[in-house]
Amino acid sequence: SINNGLYVYKGQDRNRPTNIPNAHAVVFQVCIQNRYKLNKKYRKCLGNHQLDTTEPVIRALLSQAKMAAEAEKKDNLAEQNRQHGKRVRYGEIVQLKHMFTGKFVHMSTTHTSKKDKNNMKVSLIEFNAKNAQFRILPRYKVKSEGEVVQLYDQIVFESVKSPGHYFHASEPYQIDHYSFGSELNLGVERSSFTLIGSYRDRPEQERFVRGGSVVRLFHKELEAYLVAEGLFDEAVIEDVHFRIRAIDQHRPKSLSPSTSGLTYWQVEAEHSIIDGDVLRWEQQIRLRHMLTRQYLCIDSKMEVSLTPDSSDPRTVFRLHSVLKERDEIQVESYARIEHMLTSCWLHALKDEDYEKRQYQEYDTERTMQGLRWDGAPLRKISASMESMYDDAYTIQIVADQDVLNFNFVAGIIPFLFNLIQDQRSDTPLTTRKTHAVVTTLHEIREFIMPNGAPDKNRQKLLRNLRVIDLLVKLLQCPLREGDEQLHMIHIFKEAYDVLHAYMLGKSRKNALYIAKYIDFFQTQFTQKGGIGLNVAQMIVELVRDKRKIVDRITQHHIETFIQLLRSNPNYHFLDLLHVLCVCDEVAIPNNQSYIVQQWLRTYKDSIYLMERGQNINKRPNIIYISIDSGHSWMALHKFVDPESEEYDAERNLFLIHQLDLMKAFCFGRNDFAIHTITREFGYITWEDAFLCIQSDLLPDSIRAKFIELVIGLFVDVGNNYSVLDNPNICFVYEYVGSKDAETDQSHYHAPPTSSPDFTSVTVFPGGSSALAIPDEDKHCRLEAFSSKSLSVSQVDGEIVTQKQEVVGSDEVSTSAVR
Repeated sequence: SINNGLYVYKGQDRNRPTNIPNAHAVVFQVCIQNRYKLNKKYRKCLGNHQLDTTEPVIRALLSQAKMAAEAEKKDNLAEQNRQHGKRVRYGEIVQLKHMFTGKFVHMSTTHTSKKDKNNMKVSLIEFNAKNAQFRILPRYKVKSEGEVVQLYDQIVFESVKSPGHYFHASEPYQIDHYSFGSELNLGVERSSFTLIGSYRDRPEQERFVRGGSVVRLFHKELEAYLVAEGLFDEAVIEDVHFRIRAIDQHRPKSLSPSTSGLTYWQVEAEHSIIDGDVLRWEQQIRLRHMLTRQYLCIDSKMEVSLTPDSSDPRTVFRLHSVLKERDEIQVESYARIEHMLTSCWLHALKDEDYEKRQYQEYDTERTMQGLRWDGAPLRKISASMESMYDDAYTIQIVADQDVLNFNFVAGIIPFLFNLIQDQRSDTPLTTRKTHAVVTTLHEIREFIMPNGAPDKNRQKLLRNLRVIDLLVKLLQCPLREGDEQLHMIHIFKEAYDVLHAYMLGKSRKNALYIAKYIDFFQTQFTQKGGIGLNVAQMIVELVRDKRKIVDRITQHHIETFIQLLRSNPNYHFLDLLHVLCVCDEVAIPNNQSYIVQQWLRTYKDSIYLMERGQNINKRPNIIYISIDSGHSWMALHKFVDPESEEYDAERNLFLIHQLDLMKAFCFGRNDFAIHTITREFGYITWEDAFLCIQSDLLPDSIRAKFIELVIGLFVDVGNNYSVLDNPNICFVYEYVGSKDAETDQSHYHAPPTSSPDFTSVTVFPGGSSALAIPDEDKHCRLEAFSSKSLSVSQVDGEIVTQKQEVVGSDEVSTSAVR
C-alpha cells in the first residue's frame, strides 16, 4: 500500500518498448464501472471491530457484511462478463485494472504527488471505489463524446471523484537509485495518452498460449523442469539446467505441477513485447526467465545460457508441435524447441549431472554455509544439431494466482534494493520514511502468513527471489547514532519478524537455506534496543526439529546462548536451549548433558528456584518460588495468578518455559540430568512436584506441567519400562509353573528344529488363521479367536496348547493344557 505509485517510462518506442521488466507491467484492462458501497461498508466494519471479533453480535455483523460484499463482487463480475466485447465510447466511465498486480488505478484525495506538490497522488489499490472511476475523453475536438474509442487514439482520463482533474505526467526525474522517469499524478493540467492494443480476452481462447503467458517447460522423458537461478539486476547464480522432479504415485505432491519460481518462463512474441495475441506453432518467440528477467539464448560456443539483451538475435526460438492438431499453441501440448539462428534444438544430457556453483565453495560436511538445502538431481542442457525424439517439452501454464503471488514478491525487490542502498549511502532516515519501510515489511509478513497460517508456496517465493538474502544484507548494515538509531532498530525488528514468519511451518528447505547465516545472527544478540530477542525467536524456529542444523551447533554456540540467558533472563533463550535438547521427538544426550553441566551445575543462576514452605520458614505445604537465587520468596499460586498484584506476564512465561526445558533435559531417560535436577541440587524434588499437582490454588495448566515433569523425572527413568511396550505371548512349556518361569526367553536354547520330537507353532491375534502342523501323524484341535493368543508345541509326541485370553488391555489368565 506504500510502494504502489504509477510512473511513465520515457523515450520508448510505441510498438516495441525496451527495458520493460515484465510485459504485464505496462498493460491495463479496461473494465466497466463497478459497484463498491457494500464492499466499502464491510471494510469499514472490519476496521472498527478488528480488535474485538469474539462477541457473537459483532461476528454476526461481520459475517453478514462479508456475505453482502461477496455478493456485490459476484454481481460486478457477472456484469463485466455481460458487457464483455462491447465497444467503449467517449464520455463513458471506466476503471483501469493493472495486469501485473491485479489492482485498480486510484486517485487519492488525501495524499499529494511526490514530484508535483500541487497535484494529487495516483496509486494502485485492490478494491473498487469511486476514486477508481475515470471518464475517458478525446484529446482533440476531432472526436466527440458518444463516438467509439479506437486504437491509436489520443485520449485523456478525467476523475469522476474530482471533476476537472486529469491524469498528468510530471517532468522526468530520478525516481530512486535505479529508476528514471515521470510520475503519474492527477492535476488540472492534462496529459494525453495513446491507446495501444495488447490483446482482447476471449473465454474460448483461455486454453491457448498467448504473448506474455507464464509457462513451465517440462521435459517429458527426463521428468525435469527447465530452470535457472539468480535475481534481476544481479548476476546469474546458476545457468540454465534441468531440475528433475520425478512423478511418484506414492507422493501425491509430485503429481501436481511445481510451484517454484525457478521454473517460470514468460513467452514473448518476437516482434513486440506487448503483443498478447494467441501464439502459433513455428512462430518466432523469445523465452524470458521470470527470476532473472533474462532471455534464453544459444551462444557462439553452442552453449545454452541467458542474456539480458532483448534485441539479440540469438534469443529467438520456434516451438514445433509433436502432435499437431491445430495452428494455435494449446496448453499442455508437447513441443520441441528450435533455435532460429543456428537451427539447433534444446537437448537434455541425461547422463551428465549439473553441479551447482554455490555448493562447490564450502565443505558440505562440516560447515553451516555448505549445507545443501535442495537435494533434487540436476542435469545439463545442450544444443543438438538434430531433433531428438525424446526431447519433447510439455507446455504447462502457470495459474493466475501463482503469477500474482510471484509478481507481488518481485515488486518488493526494487524496494529492498533501494532501502539497502539508502543505508549504505547514509541517506537521512525520517519518521515518515521509517513508517513506510515498517509498513512494507509488515505487508511482506502478512503475505506469507494469510489468515495467520504460514503458506509454504509463498515462503518458497521469498527463497526463490532471494528476498531472504536481501533482508540479511539489510540487517548487516551498521546501526546509526542519534535519533536515526531508534528508526533503524524498529526496521530491524520488523525484518526479523519477517524472517521468523518465513521459518514457521517446519519446511526443511527454508531452514537449510537460511542456516548459512547463523554465525552472523549470533553476533546480533547483543544489539541495542532488544533486537536480540527477535533474533532468538527467529533462530528457535530455524533450529526446531532440523537435525542437520542441530548437529552443526557447536559447544561454543551453546556457551554463547547460556551467557545470553544469564545476562538477559528471557524465555526466548530458554526456547533456544530447548530445541537443542530434543529434535523431532528424539533426545540429543550430548547437548542435554552439556547444558545441564554448564548452566545448572556450573553457573546455577538465572534459574527460578522452588521450595516447600516448611523448608524456608514459610507456611507449610505451600510451594514458594524465588527469582533471585533464594534471597526472596513468593507463593507460587500468587506468582502465576493474573489477578494478583505481584503477577508479571514475562516472569510467568519464563517459569512455564523453564519447566518445559527441565522436561527436555530428562527426555530420553538422561540419568545425569535427572540426578542433577532431582537429587544433587534439588531444583524439582518429588515432594515439590507432587504438592503442586495436589494444590487447588494453582491453575490447571501449571498442574499439568508438573504432571509431565513427574513422568519425565520420576517415572520414565532407568529400567522403568511399561510391561505393555514389549508383551510376551509365547512361552516355553517346560518353564510354565516352574521356578524358571521368569527367565528371559533369549536364555533358553531350543532343540534343533530338525528334531522329530519338537514342533512349535505360534498363532498371533488378528482373526482366524489356517495352521499347518509339520507332523501329519499327530492330531490336535486348535481354536483361534481375534481376542486370544494361542501357541502350540509338540513335546515328546504330545500336543500342548497354551492359551492367553485378553479382555480389553488386561491380561486375564495363562493356562497350559496337556
